[in-house]
Amino acid sequence: MSERPLEARLITSDLVADLAARAALDTPGVLRLEPTLKNLLTNLGSGAAQILGRNRADSTPTRRDGVFATVRDGVADIHLDIATDIAYAALTVAQAVRGQIIRSLSRTGLTPGRIDIAVLAIEHPPAATEPDAPKPFPSSGSG
Repeated sequence: MSERPLEARLITSDLVADLAARAALDTPGVLRLEPTLKNLLTNLGSGAAQILGRNRADSTPTRRDGVFATVRDGVADIHLDIATDIAYAALTVAQAVRGQIIRSLSRTGLTPGRIDIAVLAIEHPPAATEPDAPKPFPSSGSG
């Protein structure tokens, strides 16, 4: 058996965007990431620029619904647009999200740069529907 050396992998803005999104969605009080028209338009523009090869791989930004992330020279900058639950103080939720992102980034070896959290909506969570009660099994008569 031959062992192949492990390939070094660069932590990209795509991974940072995923980490930030997961950290936000796992924070109590966050209902969802909030997509914006700006995200859509910028995503279209950056996609075209990547196809044309105008952006360097180490500084290409990643923009997804509610998340914008860049990694440059070992520093990760993140902007999140979120919707929060009305039962939570929006500022407290935003601070908790920021802390979660910093903890997630610390595991990557990147330095947290600018981390902006924008609360675009404060609303009631969607009503959970009650599941139907399980029906009892028909009794089988023995005899």
